[in-house]
Order: sequence, then C-alpha cells, then structure tokens
Amino acid sequence: MRAHAREALSLKCRWVPPTSVVAGALGLSVLSLSAMTSATPLPCSSREDPRSSAYQFRAQMDRCEGIRASRPISAVGMRLASYTIGQPQIERRMEGGKVFRLQVPAGLEPPAVTVQARGGAYQMTPLRMSNPSEGWHVFEWGAGLIQRESISPSQLRATALLRQPGDADQWLPVKFSSAGVYSLVIASNGALPVATVRILGPGDRLVKECSRATRLETELPCRWDARTTPAGTYRLVARPAEGDGALLNVSLRHDPRWLMR
Repeated sequence: MRAHAREALSLKCRWVPPTSVVAGALGLSVLSLSAMTSATPLPCSSREDPRSSAYQFRAQMDRCEGIRASRPISAVGMRLASYTIGQPQIERRMEGGKVFRLQVPAGLEPPAVTVQARGGAYQMTPLRMSNPSEGWHVFEWGAGLIQRESISPSQLRATALLRQPGDADQWLPVKFSSAGVYSLVIASNGALPVATVRILGPGDRLVKECSRATRLETELPCRWDARTTPAGTYRLVARPAEGDGALLNVSLRHDPRWLMR
C-alpha cells in the first residue's frame, strides 16, 4: 500500500478532506489512490524521507510536517497566530513512543488545523482527524522532529480555521490540555502602532481588553477567561493608533463547555 501511494504521488499530489476518508477507511492512508477524489493539492512535498526535517508529507499519522525552507514575503500586517486551550505537552504512549495530542471542537466539517513554532519555520498540518468523540476531533503526531530540532513545546502556536461558504470564516480553539482560559497570540511581521486590541460581542459590546496603546513588534499574547461568557461568535479586533478601519478583524467561536476542566 505504501509503495502504491508513493507511486501515485509521483503523478498527482492530491489529498482527501478529512470527512471523506474517516468513515470506513481508518486503516488506510489519506492519500490512498482509491479515495483520491478531491481536487485540493497536498499542502506539502510528496517526497517522504523520515531522516529529513524538511516540510513534507509523512504517511505515519497522516500529516505534513517539517521545517519550511522559505516563507512568502508579505506586506506588514497582523494575523491571529494562535487560539488555544492549555499548553502543548509531550505524552508517552504505552508502546514507548512520544506524541503530541490536540483536539478541535467537532462539527459538520473538521476545521483546517495548523501548528507552527514561533517564527513560523516549523509547521505541522494534520491531513485527517479522528471521528468525533465526546464533542471533539482528535489528532496525535510524533514528537521526534520537534525534539530533534530543539523546539520547546512552549513555542508552539495553533489555529483551526472553519471555512463557511457564503459566510465569514471563523476560528475555533485548538485544545492541547484542560484549562479555564483561552490563550490567543496576535502576530505581526513588522512594527505596528496599535491603539486597542479587543474581543467584542454582539452589538460591539466589549468582552475583553487585550491591549491598549502599544507598539506591536512580533507577538502580543491575550488570555481570555470566558467560562461565564455565553456561547456564540465573537470578534477579535485590533485598531490602528492613527486612522480608521481595523488592522485585524476575525471571528472567534466560543462555547464555555470547551473550557471545562
């Protein structure tokens, strides 16, 4: 099967969205030739060399992972770099292997999950999540490459993007461990004077003040205790020190049940 998948990859690099593979095919690679019906390109190189740290497809645990050789140059701006619950932890399996484990809230479609290290060189993209269980999709991946590259778990950032046709994209939290607060990280690829960074509810009601009158150089962390905040969609908005508009305006999905210990 592995040789068959590699041969197919040399001709056409395509992967299947998680929901089209999970049911009835848990024992097969996400790149199984028989299930290759999506037109979405594989988001990494099909070359598979377990000794290399380069960002590439890794059939074990169905993921793209590694150190990116280069990152696209973009205009100075802000982005949501992380929306998580708890801290990444290395877990030891019964058979002796070390893994990281993450969860994302279950829904009709698993969101697109990205794990990066601060600075963006390391990246891990799951290609298939588990079936929903107790309200969560789960994914595990080996800790070997992260340890080999001396990346501290505290450097890891994670996001889960839920794309909705005809509606605004929404961000879901990535859960690493139980915690009563969300950890958000707003990142910039250049120095930006920022007047406010806030989380707003319906009617632009202020829910959380993350920062006021700062100069964002690289990262700005924000901890949001939302255990008593009603479930719904909220907005993370960063406004410039001068001028109108917003430097960042994204939708955050929240449910207090996600923060239960």
